[in-house]
Amino acid sequence: MTRARWPGLVVVLALALCVPAGAQAADCPPGSPTLVVTVNGKTSGPVYTTRDLLVRTRLSGGALYTVNSFNVTGLRPVPHPDGDEAGPGEAYGIADSPGTLAVTANLTNEDADPGCTVSGTVNFEIKAATAPIVSNLRKPPKFKGHRGWLWDSKYWFWVKPGPTGDVRPITVQVRAIKRARVPGPGVPAKSITFPMRPSDGPRPDQDPHGNCSSEELICPRHIRTWPDGASLYASPMGGSEVPAFVKVWWQLPRGVPTLHYSVRKTPVGLDVKVLQGGAPIARVRMAGRCDMEGQFSKCRFKKLSTAL
Repeated sequence: MTRARWPGLVVVLALALCVPAGAQAADCPPGSPTLVVTVNGKTSGPVYTTRDLLVRTRLSGGALYTVNSFNVTGLRPVPHPDGDEAGPGEAYGIADSPGTLAVTANLTNEDADPGCTVSGTVNFEIKAATAPIVSNLRKPPKFKGHRGWLWDSKYWFWVKPGPTGDVRPITVQVRAIKRARVPGPGVPAKSITFPMRPSDGPRPDQDPHGNCSSEELICPRHIRTWPDGASLYASPMGGSEVPAFVKVWWQLPRGVPTLHYSVRKTPVGLDVKVLQGGAPIARVRMAGRCDMEGQFSKCRFKKLSTAL
């Protein structure tokens, strides 16, 4: 009878020594490494809508950890521009509306003996992105020696999102004619779109082509090197992956030589728009002409309006 009890006793001891596979380690005691959450490398907000956001979690002090769970609300996931898969404790996306970006995580501290868990929720305020900054229209500097004379016939302005601005793609759209009137919607427009955040892809190709030089969007015919229309350029400036701002500039013609040793007038009409999300954020319209005064210019306009 005594021998009959041993098999049952062995089974009871085996069950008592087994640890459930799904058991979770206890919470870490006070003074242990704490949960750290960063958004684009910063541990505090605010963050802004439309921008690419990289959310990461870890333990303080460089402690070795395992991510048990990780959840982010208020973020629309987008593919990483490098094509990399998001690792444990990492999320990449865009906040589409103001509110709260909430990050909840549970991590196991592998440096502790025995291992213990750290969990918590960290909130970041999401603010609406501001409108991009648009510069004033730069006009040709005046030559003080003669009234109405200008040093050149170049005009330009720039558009810059800045640290809190809307970084959706920026489109430059131009209509140009060789008459002294503002071109209407029936005139075909030329346009180019610049991504202002990495998730929107690479910069557009702006290599020279045809009679267009690099970054030239409107390319007039040249007669003995003299342009018979406006030349307009859209130039991405600064930044590494994406431009910091976009500069739009153009040069008006000052006449072209004829076979009779005279100069033919070259009137122009321009409608320059910068759009974001389909809505205009900057616009310049002009109609008139520039004439040569030696190396200087003299410009007269029937219309010159700006909405910058």
